[in-house]
Amino acid sequence: MLAQSAIIAENSGAPLTFGDDRVAGQILEALRVRPNVEMACLYQLGGAVLTGYQRDPGGACPGQPPAGSAFGWQAIHIVTPVTIGRDRVGTLYIRRELGDMYDRIRVAGVTILVLLLLATGAAFLISARIQQSIASPLLQLADTAHAISQTRDYTLRAPSASNDEIGVVMRSFNEMLDRITDALERERQAGRLKDEFLATLSHELRTPLTAMLGWTRMLRSSRLDAAMQAKALEIIERNARAQAVLVEDLLDMSRIVSGKPRLQIGEADLAAIVDAAVEVVQPAAAAKRLELKVEIDSRPAMSYGDTGRLQQVVWNLLSNAVKFTPPDGQIRVRLERDNGYTLSVQDTGSGIEPRYLPIIFEPFRQADGTSSREYGGLGLGLAIVKQLVELHGGTIQAHSLGHGTGATFEVHLPSVVPSRGAALAPHRSSQSLPPSRVDESLLRGLRVLVVDDEEDARVLLETVLTQHGADVTTVSSAADALAEIERHPPDMLLSDIGMPHEDGYFLIREVRARPHACGGSIPAIAITAYATASDRLAVEAAGFQAHVAKPFELSEVAHLVAALGHATGSRS
Repeated sequence: MLAQSAIIAENSGAPLTFGDDRVAGQILEALRVRPNVEMACLYQLGGAVLTGYQRDPGGACPGQPPAGSAFGWQAIHIVTPVTIGRDRVGTLYIRRELGDMYDRIRVAGVTILVLLLLATGAAFLISARIQQSIASPLLQLADTAHAISQTRDYTLRAPSASNDEIGVVMRSFNEMLDRITDALERERQAGRLKDEFLATLSHELRTPLTAMLGWTRMLRSSRLDAAMQAKALEIIERNARAQAVLVEDLLDMSRIVSGKPRLQIGEADLAAIVDAAVEVVQPAAAAKRLELKVEIDSRPAMSYGDTGRLQQVVWNLLSNAVKFTPPDGQIRVRLERDNGYTLSVQDTGSGIEPRYLPIIFEPFRQADGTSSREYGGLGLGLAIVKQLVELHGGTIQAHSLGHGTGATFEVHLPSVVPSRGAALAPHRSSQSLPPSRVDESLLRGLRVLVVDDEEDARVLLETVLTQHGADVTTVSSAADALAEIERHPPDMLLSDIGMPHEDGYFLIREVRARPHACGGSIPAIAITAYATASDRLAVEAAGFQAHVAKPFELSEVAHLVAALGHATGSRS
């Protein structure tokens, strides 16, 4: 409107100069096409109205032009000077109504309001959709977590159908629940296995104890003839050996689990090991009329390993075969050489159900763990065998088609087996211990001091050593032992380790602190129930010359005392 006002003012200069109201009126008539222009007036320089344009009939121009342009609520007042060159010749006044602008503003406002409502509705719909896709799954996840915390039911799962980030969260939550469920199941299974193992252990401990205690009472009754007394002693000894095997199996499993198995690595003749194990089980096989076939490769079968432990492996497999094979059955043992050595033990026994094959080498696991099971044992034998074979760098597998089809165990050993860092310790097979023989002159002239807080152990050692010719003195404490050494230094010291007040370590330190003339160099043997490799090393480091683990073979102790006495020249 300002531009149009300037054009009209420029065109109106001549009519104003000459006072031509007709031409000036024609110029103002051009505003008729602008319906919002209410009036337009041309004023001469003196302020008189030359001509005017009124949209509405009856309208009249103001007597004087306004002082300047102004903006009102109803209209815009535009005052434009009319000039020719630099000289002002008059004034143009235009009054324009604002109704159309208000109409446009109202339309724009309505439009904006509608758009705002539409945007709000769209935002609501989008937010509702987003809430449904994000908030709803999260609420379901929260509900599931709350339900699990209240009911402890870890089988509940959060619904997951999307592949977005929320779906990833839901699946991760469910995977976490799966792991928790698996862990709980393993814990429950471990609890069941522990209960079964403890029940089995109780049974296996009480069974030989019952026989030993019962026959001991029978012997004390003095109502048995010589034959029955011999039978009673045989039964007691057999059950005591069974107890020793049981304890040794538990200790072996403990050492293996703790990563501290005891191995004495050296050259091992596998053929001789197999022959020795077969010889041990031969009487049991003959008692059941089992045919025991042995096939050994004629080529030398030399390897590196712990001969005693490898014999334990073979003996365990053969013992299981004898145990599970019914009378008049057959056991076949093969030792073959092919990229190493393969030992197989095949029987025609009860066999193994396929579902038990994956767990047959796990500790404390048995195919039949019920109280009505046919065969005894703790379920440690095959687990120990597997660990010992793997310590020698080999593998073991079990094969069976099911119940009544027999079973085959295959052990694969490399030709040269490196040591795996197992602790060195002598291994003694409790199945092939030498028989006790009494040589009354073996320890003749040897003065032996026995120290043990257990009276039964003192009496046993005193009796054994005395039967072999030794002069034995017994005391029950380290203090009494030191006093005895002060009075009469012995030729040999046998001491327990675990004693009240001062233990065996204290005793040997006190003895070694003495001068030679006062008994400081007395040969000493530790006879103790602390039987691990670390215990043996600790005993030797403390100053003992030898370590004997309880229970021990009577003749073995006597011969060890004799050998140590001869080696040190301690005999009086």
